[in-house]
Amino acid sequence: MIKKENVYHSLDKLSKSELTVLASDIRADILSVCLKNGGHLSSNLGVVELTLSLVKNFNIEKDDILFDVGHQSYTYKILTGRNIKDIRKTDGLAPFNLREESPYDIYSNGHAGDSISTATGIANAKLLNKDDSYTIAFIGDASIENGLSYEALDYIASHNEIKNLIIILNDNGMCISKNNGPISKRFSHLRNSRFYFRTSNKLGKNMSKHKLTWKLFLKLRAIKDHLKRAVIAQTPFEAMGIKYIGPYDGNDFDSLDLALEKAKVLANKGPVLVHILTKKGYGYPSAMKDEVGDFHGVSKKFDNEKEKETSFTLLKQSLLFKPMKENENIVLFTPAMEKGSGLETLFKTFPTRCFDTGIAEEHALVLASGFALKGYHAIVDIYSTFLQRCYDEIIENISRNNLKVLLLVERSGLSPEDGSSHHGIYDVAMIKSIPYSKVYMPFDANSLFYIKDEYIKADKGPFSVRFPKDKPILEKNELVYEDLTFLNKKASKKLVLGVSVLGYELLQKLDDSYDKAILLNLLPKDETLEQYHIEEYEEIYLYDPYSTYLGSASHLSSYLFKKKYQGKYHYFSFDNDFVTFGQKADLLERNKLDIESVYMMINED
Repeated sequence: MIKKENVYHSLDKLSKSELTVLASDIRADILSVCLKNGGHLSSNLGVVELTLSLVKNFNIEKDDILFDVGHQSYTYKILTGRNIKDIRKTDGLAPFNLREESPYDIYSNGHAGDSISTATGIANAKLLNKDDSYTIAFIGDASIENGLSYEALDYIASHNEIKNLIIILNDNGMCISKNNGPISKRFSHLRNSRFYFRTSNKLGKNMSKHKLTWKLFLKLRAIKDHLKRAVIAQTPFEAMGIKYIGPYDGNDFDSLDLALEKAKVLANKGPVLVHILTKKGYGYPSAMKDEVGDFHGVSKKFDNEKEKETSFTLLKQSLLFKPMKENENIVLFTPAMEKGSGLETLFKTFPTRCFDTGIAEEHALVLASGFALKGYHAIVDIYSTFLQRCYDEIIENISRNNLKVLLLVERSGLSPEDGSSHHGIYDVAMIKSIPYSKVYMPFDANSLFYIKDEYIKADKGPFSVRFPKDKPILEKNELVYEDLTFLNKKASKKLVLGVSVLGYELLQKLDDSYDKAILLNLLPKDETLEQYHIEEYEEIYLYDPYSTYLGSASHLSSYLFKKKYQGKYHYFSFDNDFVTFGQKADLLERNKLDIESVYMMINED
């Protein structure tokens, strides 16, 4: 267990001006490390004061602070004794929260929307243990709109017995509700003033000592609440029955101290949601002006102008543009990944047929299925790691309804610096269990066009196309593209199968004493494999560094078992385990999946 040491204990002793200087220093550290390593820049710049205030106003030795996703926790890492200079690098700090890294990281995370549910579970457990410490769920960057967040809010709305549970809503651009008119603004200002809060709290305590005065206080409070409802529209949270306070200025220490002071008092009586307004990218002008997310997640040296290199994302966009222009029956969906998936041009050109559902992956799949039910060609663009959330929707809403929906699966394979919460190595094994599923993965532009033709010929079911972060192979060739695309076939007794770009690079390195083929169809049917007579080879090797062995490796193994294969079959894929973060070359080498290691192992055999 890591010792709880090096925590910034002296925050409550600093003046406001000293805290401001500290916040400026922390911002400089965050900006510097993102320039060096990449990372989540604007979100972290926006929550420096808020994080400082949380650590100052709560006892992090005893209270639990949960950061939703974990991408806004750079300041928290610094305050809890961690040096962020090597964040996202091999053997450095994790990009999100990680329990193994620090006792102050309450849970390991990386996906949106689970903090409120987790915090509610922790607070419930504390209630049973008679533990009166606080539990704080820190949620922002639109994670509140995730379905899981609403399920959690619905639960706590009917469980006021849960004490000392505080939800910090970091609102850096989303709209909760607008208060219109001068009376409303004055009422809001009064309600959020320190004088009003302390006077009301003191008055309530004094009047509660006597039955008559307590009844009078309750009557006065009811009149105040009636007046409030008359001039200020309810927030969605208040409409659900959740105690709500705010909004407060999240980049001002006085405002934050008042908000957290008030939240601690109110939380003693039941769950409370604190609405904090922050400015994404605060302190860095370019990030503050950003309205499209350029500075949300940045690559290293992001301040240098770079020409766009050919990528599968660009190939995908060019592949979709012409069909969408010619066929108004094609509709495109993505769950908050318009920029990350390179869909900006498509959304701008076809605004009525492109839909961004926000951080609502399940909804994106079901929404697409609704269009498919009405005869539209539905396409869903989604990261592999987030497709995991849609297992039920793929089965029930797409496969079971005999619908044909195209799934463009971005970030398939390793997502190196993001780590175990974001690696796209599990989707093939997941999809393999779903009826009518087809999964393909290209290695160059021509293979992508072949896959497009296969999709057009498909009659039903989810049709997945996986896109790695690797750059596509650009060299010209005379290959005949098929489900198994052979680079060399000379009746050898040994067959080496490769997947996507790394697979192609391995095959190029091997000499022609092997028959060599790229596996474009990652889950080929038995009759397809029979056409290639692979069971007649004495030795078969599969190199798939984009999935666990429960994907294509297991699928091929099952076929060979049914054929009572007597030869040697060896696969090179990830174990069914979690892979840490770091540089891609390091991760491949540590898992013995780098090209050189695989090449040596094949030749040793």
